[in-house]
Amino acid sequence: MPNISTVPAALSDRPDLVPSGHCDTRMQRPVLSDKLPVEQFRAWYWLKKELQAYCRTHGLCGSGSKEDLTARILAHLSGHTRPAEGAAAARPTRQAMPSVLTSATVITPGWRLNAVLRSFFVQHTAPGFRFNQALRDLLAHPQGRTLGQALEIYRASLQAPRPQIGRQFQFNQHIRTFFASHPGATRAQALQAWREKRQSPQILEFPSSEP
Repeated sequence: MPNISTVPAALSDRPDLVPSGHCDTRMQRPVLSDKLPVEQFRAWYWLKKELQAYCRTHGLCGSGSKEDLTARILAHLSGHTRPAEGAAAARPTRQAMPSVLTSATVITPGWRLNAVLRSFFVQHTAPGFRFNQALRDLLAHPQGRTLGQALEIYRASLQAPRPQIGRQFQFNQHIRTFFASHPGATRAQALQAWREKRQSPQILEFPSSEP
């Protein structure tokens, strides 16, 4: 069994309760405020709700992905003003999905990943079909492609190397990397390691290559 930590999991988020005899080498996690240097903000892991709270407190837009929130805060901490968001481009008009789908059906903006669409892909692939990121991206920006072309893109994506997990999904990256390094570990140990990793400014440092 891998040696993950010297601090029990139940105490990993309570430094005041770590008993004597246990080694706790973590640095003090800074408070997310407008006084925080940009370098420190970049170095530490922040929950999405923490980023949203900062944005709302300082009059910034609190919606969007974690990556969007991070970019707004970085601009704010750096003293820059980001251009107004969401005003320039109007959303494309949602068009109803046909009740009967064929390979020649043209994908139009606004389709939902519903049972009808999944049934089409199951029919042309396998019962265990799941919408992956390649398909989600295509359906979000179809650009006149057909379902036949979507099938080709989906099949090609299955043969491609596993994609790099985005910087905003550090937890997912941690889980993947942890189990690659500790094949016999349990999920509880992976979560314990994550809690402790969050208390370190090295949280954003992951191996450059994927397992």
